[in-house]
Amino acid sequence: MIFFAKIHPLIVHFPMGLLISGVVFEIYGALRNDEVAETAGRFNVQFGFWCLFPVLLVGFLGMFSLDNTEKFRDFLTSHLTYAFTTVGVFITAMLVFNYLHRPWGRILYLLLIAVGGICILFTGYFGGELVHRFQVSAPE
Repeated sequence: MIFFAKIHPLIVHFPMGLLISGVVFEIYGALRNDEVAETAGRFNVQFGFWCLFPVLLVGFLGMFSLDNTEKFRDFLTSHLTYAFTTVGVFITAMLVFNYLHRPWGRILYLLLIAVGGICILFTGYFGGELVHRFQVSAPE
C-alpha cells in the first residue's frame, strides 16, 4: 500500500497540467474568439478530467498506508476536500457542456472550469505541503 502513497505525487502532475493549461487556453480562446485555442483547451480539460480518476484512486489508496497522520491531519483534510471539490466542479462542468446548449450555459461552463482551476491550485498547494513539509511520501 505504501507504493500508492509514493506514486501519487509522481503521477498527479499530468492531469493537473492538462486541466490548468486547458482552463487557461479555453477561457482565453473564448474571450478572444480564437477557435483553435478554445478547442485545444477543451481537449486538455476533457482529457485531464478523465485522467483525474486513476490519480484520485491511487491517492485514496495511498492515504490508507499513511502512519501518524495526526501531525498533518489538517493539511490532509484540506487536500482531500479540495481534491473532491475539484472533481465535483469538473463533473458539473462536463454535464453543463454536454447538456446545456444555451448561451448562458457556455458562460456557466467557463465559470465552472475557472473555479475548477482554482480548486486544482489549492489541492496542489496542500498536496505539496504534505510531500515537502511533512515528507508524507518520502522514501524511508
